[in-house]
Amino acid sequence: MWEMVNNRRVIFGENKIKEIPQILQWYGLKKVFFVSGKSNAPLRQHLKDQLEESGFDVVIYDSISKEPDLDVINEGKDLFVSSCCDCTLAFGGGSVIDAAKTIGMMATNGGLAQEYQMEGRQVTVLPPFFIAVPTTAGTGAEATKVAVVKNNHNGLKKSLYHNTMIADIVILDPTALIGSPERLTAATGMDTLSHAVESYVSLNATPISEMYGLKAIRLIKRSLENSYRDPSDIAAKGDMLLASYFGGCAISAGIGIAHIMAQPLGAMFDIPHGDACSIFLPLAMEYNLDAATAKYRDIAEALGVSDRNLSDRENALRAVEEVKRLRSAIEAPDSLTPYIKGRQPAIGTIIETVQKTTGHVSCNPRKVDAATFGKMFDLAL
Repeated sequence: MWEMVNNRRVIFGENKIKEIPQILQWYGLKKVFFVSGKSNAPLRQHLKDQLEESGFDVVIYDSISKEPDLDVINEGKDLFVSSCCDCTLAFGGGSVIDAAKTIGMMATNGGLAQEYQMEGRQVTVLPPFFIAVPTTAGTGAEATKVAVVKNNHNGLKKSLYHNTMIADIVILDPTALIGSPERLTAATGMDTLSHAVESYVSLNATPISEMYGLKAIRLIKRSLENSYRDPSDIAAKGDMLLASYFGGCAISAGIGIAHIMAQPLGAMFDIPHGDACSIFLPLAMEYNLDAATAKYRDIAEALGVSDRNLSDRENALRAVEEVKRLRSAIEAPDSLTPYIKGRQPAIGTIIETVQKTTGHVSCNPRKVDAATFGKMFDLAL
């Protein structure tokens, strides 16, 4: 048994952002809560101008510079409510989209972010209409009902989620990615690949999640390196946007040990999420290899490195090596050491932090326990 939550509408293509004012007008909306970061400032300003020229009031909330924390979410909710906005528009990366979906939910449900994150407060009221426009190709946040929020009080990253928090409409416009910094392209690309690989081998994988995951892997193989090398390659940017979206759909099947490690340690050592995934993904594949050999063989085929004359295990190993090669080709990180810089806590603290945040995940194909967390940390140094 399984279920999947999808966006109501997904629009793909160059310059499709221009359709946003018409969409909002059709729904009879008047005042837009515009959540953004600092990416693609000219296009962001052009979108704001378009909205205002079309008669909308626009309230800008651009306080999201890194992954959102409780303060950013609570302040955003207060501004949304006091400004009497009736819809949410997110223009940015995963942090912006996660902040927007949480702010919108709280605008109608009230309370503080920590009550939903740590105290089990329930969502009972439908959030306002929500459009998501990703400007990075990595998190797949536009395709999910989940928001990752950093807790200012305990330093942990912990998810908030509800079926109604998913964006109503997603605009996948590759022009929003043009000019993205190489480092951002690499980090988000590895995050996308992690979503696709981990969801495909998940014990909770479904026919739909497997379909999305393999398609994302094929698109990544075709276009990640080109997207990294040439910031103006619109076709590669489009492929990576689709890969990111498909990866976001696929992770309805759950995450594995790479994300189990990346999320809490990213918070602990201030590592961008995609960089943390880059470090742990090949290690996770090696850890899980014998528990999901046939699945990794399929991944090797999607990556274009399988050989029908080889055994499943040999092909699975080829998949691991190709992921390492891709990581190296885009100069993504392969070690935690540069991020720790002499601040390494005791291994017991590392294990406790992982267990508090994501250690409960049970869909990894090979059993995971406290000893696994310690071993994975050591291997990542």
